[in-house]
Amino acid sequence: MIYRPIFDKNKCKKFLKIALAVGLIIYFVFPKYWKAAIYPFLYGKQRGIEQKISAESYFEDVQSEPFNFKRKDSTYLLIPKTKYSATGRVGITERYDGWWNKFYRGYSTNSSQHSYIDLVPQDVYLVIGKMAEPDIFNMFKFIHEERWGGVGCRGVRYHTSILSDFMTNRKRKQSQENYEKCNPYINDNEKNNYHPIPANENINAALSMLKHGDLVSIEGVLVDVSINGKPFIETATRHSQNHPWARIGGIVSGWCFVLYTTKIVVNGVLYE
Repeated sequence: MIYRPIFDKNKCKKFLKIALAVGLIIYFVFPKYWKAAIYPFLYGKQRGIEQKISAESYFEDVQSEPFNFKRKDSTYLLIPKTKYSATGRVGITERYDGWWNKFYRGYSTNSSQHSYIDLVPQDVYLVIGKMAEPDIFNMFKFIHEERWGGVGCRGVRYHTSILSDFMTNRKRKQSQENYEKCNPYINDNEKNNYHPIPANENINAALSMLKHGDLVSIEGVLVDVSINGKPFIETATRHSQNHPWARIGGIVSGWCFVLYTTKIVVNGVLYE
C-alpha cells in the first residue's frame, strides 16, 4: 500500500501564499473594513448605543480658558469657541497621516504641514437632517481634496467639456432630471467639512475607520488653534459660514469646523 499524506505540502504553501496576498491587499487597500471589524473590540467603550440623526447641530458658545494640547512632537494652544454635537452620516473622509500623503505634502520638510497633519490627521465630511436620510443621502456624490469637501448630485454633469458635445439628448435630459430631483435637498445648514482633533488615541482610532455611509455621533468643542503665539487654524462656529479669506477656484470657500473631539459613537459603538 502506498502511503499518501493527508496534506499536500505544496498545496498548503500555495494556499498560504494566496491567503497572505489577500490579507495584505485588504490591509493596505481596504484598511477601513478590517478596522471596522476589529477596532470596536480594541477601542470601543460601550456597544448598542441608540443613535438618531440630528435635525440640526447643537451649538453653545463658551468663554473658556485656552489650554495646551500636545500631540506627537508638537504642542498647540486650543482656544475654545463653541460646544458642539451632532449625529449624522459620513459622506467622505480623507486621511493625511499615511506615508504617501506625508511625502506628498512635505511632512518632513514643511513645519506647517507637519504640525497640521499631527494635529488633524483626517478630515470628515458629515451631513445631518434630511440630507442624512438614506433615500436622500444616496442621491449625493461627495468630493474631498486638499482639506476642502463638497457635495453634489449623482448622475449630473456639472461642467461642460469637449465630450459634452457627444452627449445624447437622453443623457442631457437624465442629467437635468437628476439635478432637479436632488439639488433641492442640498442644505448649507445640514452639511459641513470637519477637521477633527482627536482628544486621545481611542478617538483617533474611531476616526480612522470611518467610511461613506457610517452613522456617527460626534461631540466636542470648536476651537481656534495657535502655535508659538501665532494663529494657526481658525474654526467656523455655525453652518453656512464662509471662510474669511480662503478661495476655491476663485469662489468663496465654506468654513470648516475645527472640532476638538472628546466623544464619538460609530454605528452604535462609543469611543472616548
